Amino acid sequence: MNTAMETIRLNITVPAEVLREVKQSTEKRGVSRFITEALVEKLDRVKRSKALKKMQTLPPAFPYITDSASYIRKIRKTDEKRMKRIGV
Repeated sequence: MNTAMETIRLNITVPAEVLREVKQSTEKRGVSRFITEALVEKLDRVKRSKALKKMQTLPPAFPYITDSASYIRKIRKTDEKRMKRIGV
């Protein structure tokens, strides 16, 4: 997390039990950091989820590959032959 970010004071309402658990799980003055890290993690998950949904709407990157395992084996064999040929 970038510690040089500008900070803004925020008043939020949370269930009492949640706050108790947060306070028990953090250092004395670490509640803001804990909540900030939780928000950053949640935002990352939301962004990944949106990106995945977007990717699922795109056409396939390799439409000609029907069996990916066979394709990878073939590529690796080609690479191995090339490496032997050039002496690596």
